[in-house]
Amino acid sequence: MPDNTQSLVSPADVPGFVCAYRFGPDGSARRLIETDIDPALSSPEGQWLWIHLNSIDQRCARWLARSGRFSSPAIDFIEHIPAYQLIECFPADAAGSVADLRRDFTGETHETCRLQFLLAEGILVTMRAKPVRSAELVRRHLEAGRPVSSPAQLLLAFFIHYAQGIESVLHDLAAEIELIEDRVLDERVTDERRRAVIVRREAAMLHRQQRSLRRVLADTQRAVPRFPADLSDLLDLHAHLDQEFEQIEQRARLFHDEIDAKLASETNRQLYRLSVLTALFLPPTLVGGLFGMNLEGIPWSGMHGGFWFATAAALLSSAGTWLFLRYLDRK
Repeated sequence: MPDNTQSLVSPADVPGFVCAYRFGPDGSARRLIETDIDPALSSPEGQWLWIHLNSIDQRCARWLARSGRFSSPAIDFIEHIPAYQLIECFPADAAGSVADLRRDFTGETHETCRLQFLLAEGILVTMRAKPVRSAELVRRHLEAGRPVSSPAQLLLAFFIHYAQGIESVLHDLAAEIELIEDRVLDERVTDERRRAVIVRREAAMLHRQQRSLRRVLADTQRAVPRFPADLSDLLDLHAHLDQEFEQIEQRARLFHDEIDAKLASETNRQLYRLSVLTALFLPPTLVGGLFGMNLEGIPWSGMHGGFWFATAAALLSSAGTWLFLRYLDRK
């Protein structure tokens, strides 16, 4: 394992520094400032570190390499982060890039982003380009005095917070689906297709990320049985989330189809009414056209009150058409 006592060239400069904590043998955490990081890297036995960095700063990988706490393959992983989710385990450490929910300072958001990590003996480094929800929750728990026994357990807390965040998002999507259901079952015809499409799209995007992370965690558990953290309970939670996502997507698809059918039925009803009106007005139009021709021999043209006879003929033609349509409906 790399020498963990190597000092940094510039102790006060930690590229992309967000926050850091040092943990004692009892798991209690103490927050560190940037100038504390270099001395803390050579912490005595029984103590360990969590350092959270902003990966937008391109110097992070070089700083981590100079820290002497991680192997070359792990540093290379951080320098060439894959576009997909992946956890790589090396002889002395592990590195990964996994999904997380973005933290929005103005309110709740369902947007996903990436969290990178380096895990070695006595240290966990997490990195992100955008603020992540799990890091803020971990920080709050540490500030509240919650102990954490090891870097692997802290990393597991990140995974759990992401899964719980996804579970909360699923509750929001389920509530939206229920609102759509109420509108669909209402007697009034409303077009809820846009809302159903939004729910389907959001569920599909989140499910894609969650399913990918579940596969990565399962591969890690299977390929590296001695991974520092037990992932069994976490995988069970992800299996439950998988089922919830499938139900949400299926319900959204079902309601979208039902809305389409309801709108099609309403369109057919309107077309039927229009057809009936057209059928009722066609005979009077024909009668009016015949009597409107300026030709000799038109019936009632020389009679007093001939206009009313023609009007009565037009009305009778409409009535006859209506009776004929009613007769066809009864057949």
